[in-house]
Amino acid sequence: MYMSKGIGIALSIIAVMLVSIGVAYSMWSQTLEVNGVASTGEVDIEIQNGSLIYLDACGLPPGYGQSGGYDWNASHYPSPFAEQLAPPEGKDVGCTNVALVDSDGDGDSDALNVTLRNVYPWYYTHIAFKVCNDGTVPVKIWRVLVDGHYYYEINEQQLHQGVEVDLNNDTLPDLTIWWGDNFGKQLHPGECADISFDLTVLQAAPQGSTLSFLVQMQAIQWNEYSASIPH
Repeated sequence: MYMSKGIGIALSIIAVMLVSIGVAYSMWSQTLEVNGVASTGEVDIEIQNGSLIYLDACGLPPGYGQSGGYDWNASHYPSPFAEQLAPPEGKDVGCTNVALVDSDGDGDSDALNVTLRNVYPWYYTHIAFKVCNDGTVPVKIWRVLVDGHYYYEINEQQLHQGVEVDLNNDTLPDLTIWWGDNFGKQLHPGECADISFDLTVLQAAPQGSTLSFLVQMQAIQWNEYSASIPH
């Protein structure tokens, strides 16, 4: 095929230009590498050491302040409030024992092992402690787990009537538990909140048994709280 001299020269020039551009591109081409480190936060709560107090502690002699000795009687049940409870009447029959537990193995106490010994219907006890944010992310107190059953923020009915708990799975409630209203309270790292439980033994509690149950406190990061509360 005949190609004019002018066209051949033009194609040669174009070829040279393309080669030149390719060389220039290869000379100026560069891969930019960015090295980064991401440090994640931690959601963690603990029961503050030394903050645990409770009524009628096992092993303390009668008359040893409010912590030990004589039994308390929930004569105004279902009211949970201590000022409406009958004061000790000199009966040293049942007792309460509470031990701190590290339920998730991270070195912090986040649960309570509660044991009620030789108790009876309308036996009453009170447990109080501080929950602290031991992590690096703001949290809200989310829920409590009592022997495998989750309970979230208290509603108006629970505030006055408490939550009934069946410990031996016979479909009959053995205890009524009330707790303070700090569920949903936001805690920044290092901050603490007071939590308390009021417990009353009910008529259906099994005779001749030691009532023992685990109470676990759980928190959630502050911006997940509302979406994680059942409605």
